[in-house]
Amino acid sequence: MSATNYNKTGVLIRNNTIYLQGMVDGKFIRKSTRKKATKANIKWAENNAHDVLLQLTQKTVEQKIVYTIEEFGLKSFAMNKAKRRDQTNRRYKNMFYKNIVPYFQNKKLTDLKVSDLKLWQTKLFEQGLDPKTIKNNRSVFNYILKDALSDELITKDLFKFVDVIPLKDPEIYPFSLEEMKTLLNESSGWFHNYLKVAFLTGMRTGEMIGLRWDDVQFNEEIISIKQAISEGVIGEPKTKAGIREIEMLPDVKKALQSQYKLTGHKKTGYVFLTQHDKYYKKSDSIGVYAWRPLLEKCNLEYRILYQTRHTFASIMIQQGEEIGWVSSTMGHKNIYVTLTIYAKFIKRKKQERATFLDDLDLDKG
Repeated sequence: MSATNYNKTGVLIRNNTIYLQGMVDGKFIRKSTRKKATKANIKWAENNAHDVLLQLTQKTVEQKIVYTIEEFGLKSFAMNKAKRRDQTNRRYKNMFYKNIVPYFQNKKLTDLKVSDLKLWQTKLFEQGLDPKTIKNNRSVFNYILKDALSDELITKDLFKFVDVIPLKDPEIYPFSLEEMKTLLNESSGWFHNYLKVAFLTGMRTGEMIGLRWDDVQFNEEIISIKQAISEGVIGEPKTKAGIREIEMLPDVKKALQSQYKLTGHKKTGYVFLTQHDKYYKKSDSIGVYAWRPLLEKCNLEYRILYQTRHTFASIMIQQGEEIGWVSSTMGHKNIYVTLTIYAKFIKRKKQERATFLDDLDLDKG
């Protein structure tokens, strides 16, 4: 900004308030200091008129900056980059550009209203996004608006007035042991290997497509789960407990040895690859081109590929495997999480209870 040239009345008193005036970038500017016209304040204004007028003018320029939602969103991501993991920041940006920016286009941040957010949530729901995904997108948007509120670019916490779409309990629809056997018998090649590993380890789909040969230890018969892929973003598993080691059951070992012959020599290092020898960025394509046709072939009702994980848990529990082993294999925080979800699959044998009471005569007074 160029220097300020003052006229003879650089300090002006009006209504007992001190004003400064002068030329800034060829324009005559007059600004209130909001200070009362006391002797001390007038002296301060006269001694510092040049710098103060520049500061007051600069504040006005800054206040006139109007961000679009996209522009401030990028600023928010930059502000929080240091405190987030890289994969978290990438995942948030991915949601931002996929489900937020396209809806609001070039809308100004200051024009955003509660009704806009309600309509946006409804639109995502109508597009088929599940409540949990909508909640995740809402959280990303809310982080951005919280930063805008802190910068005084908006005047209230808008999401405070927008109800969250209720989350549904996760749908547990596992396959029976016979259905699992049918699916494995009717599948072949890489997908047979994929399903056998998925059904017998309980790995999440993101962990399956993120599995690398470096994490498969044949001699120790262990699979190390260190990463997962979600929406094209490579990062750590869903939870801290998700970073784990899985015992390689004999059938899992056979499947991985078979798969190694197919992809073990590929440069990518991933266990399961697309037909173009690339790692899967999403499991959706597996569902469309391999999973759905197999279900139709087996005359089984469609359910998402993630049900292989639920099948592992339900079958192992039904067959009496130790709940602690099932829990740690799946990467749950503790056995209570596992029991909360899968307790209904525990077989309860009919037997006599509290037989020790038979030796007591409880009828006497």
